[in-house]
Amino acid sequence: MSRYALVSGDGDVEAVLSTTSMQMLEDNIPLGAIAIECHDESVMPGRVIWDGQAFVPVLPPPPSLEQLKVQVWDAVRGARDRAEWWGCSTPLGRADSDPDSQRKVAGAVQMAMIAQAAGAPFSIDWTMQDNRSVTHDAIAMITLGVAVGQHVAACHAAALAKRAAIEAATDASTLVDFDSEGGWPDAPTG
Repeated sequence: MSRYALVSGDGDVEAVLSTTSMQMLEDNIPLGAIAIECHDESVMPGRVIWDGQAFVPVLPPPPSLEQLKVQVWDAVRGARDRAEWWGCSTPLGRADSDPDSQRKVAGAVQMAMIAQAAGAPFSIDWTMQDNRSVTHDAIAMITLGVAVGQHVAACHAAALAKRAAIEAATDASTLVDFDSEGGWPDAPTG
C-alpha cells in the first residue's frame, strides 16, 4: 500500500490517502490536483504544501504581541499558583500552603482565637511540611496562619509586578525570555 498526498494547483495538500490501486487513485483525483507519493507520516492536509520539489511545512504565523502577553500571563499564573502552594516558613518550621492546607490553617486559627478570647487554653498538634508533628499553642497557631497569609499575599504581589511588566511590554522580544518561574517568595531549599 502506498501513501499519496493530493495537492491542489496552488500547492496545498488537500488530502492524504493510502491505496494499492494507482488506477483508482488516478480515476478519483479532483480536477487540477495531482497525487504525489509521500512516505513521511508528518505530511498532513493544512500542515504542509508542495513547493514543486518537496513537501514544506506550513508554519503558523507568530503570535501577536497581545496573544504573547496572554500566553506569558498564563505561564505566570501557573507559576504563581505553584509558588503559593509550595509551602512557607514559620517560626516552628515549614508549613503547607496549598488550598486545602490554607482552609485547615484558617479553621485552626479561628479555634485558637476563640479559645484566646474566652481565656481558655489551646493546643493543637500540627503536621508540618516535613511530616513532623509540632504542638502549637494559640499564639503559635495564629502566627502560622499569619505566615501562610503573608506568603499568599507576597505571591500575589509578585504576580502583579510580573503582570505590570507584561502589560508594559512594547515588543515581542521582551516577552520571549520572560522569567515566569523565578522571583517568587519563600522558595523551598534543597
